Amino acid sequence: MNTVDHLIPFNMSTRCTIAYDQNDFHLYQECFENDNVYLQLDGDGWSASLDTANVDWREDTGPRPKLGLRIDVTLWRKIVDGWLRSQWANDPSIDHTKDEWDPEAFNTWLVGLKLKKEEGNE
Repeated sequence: MNTVDHLIPFNMSTRCTIAYDQNDFHLYQECFENDNVYLQLDGDGWSASLDTANVDWREDTGPRPKLGLRIDVTLWRKIVDGWLRSQWANDPSIDHTKDEWDPEAFNTWLVGLKLKKEEGNE
């Protein structure tokens, strides 16, 4: 037996928490690993395709799903940077609101955009 083995508890976690909400998520890194961040999603505020993720439906605690993602830290920085620069990140009043748009007005806008593009190509 290594002299250090008896000092390390069996259930010691190597997770270094970055952000945490007891009912919704845990964003963390594995200690001494600087390549990835890990995002564990708990609860009902997400959905995923079984083609792209492993899902643990935790039958013993009810219908609350749990998903864990390993994300390259460079990709994570791009995600966070993009979010912080978005209009939505700076305006929480639009959270959970329904977009109200008129398909006819959108079509008119799209036709105008196509015309501008055609004018620029002449």
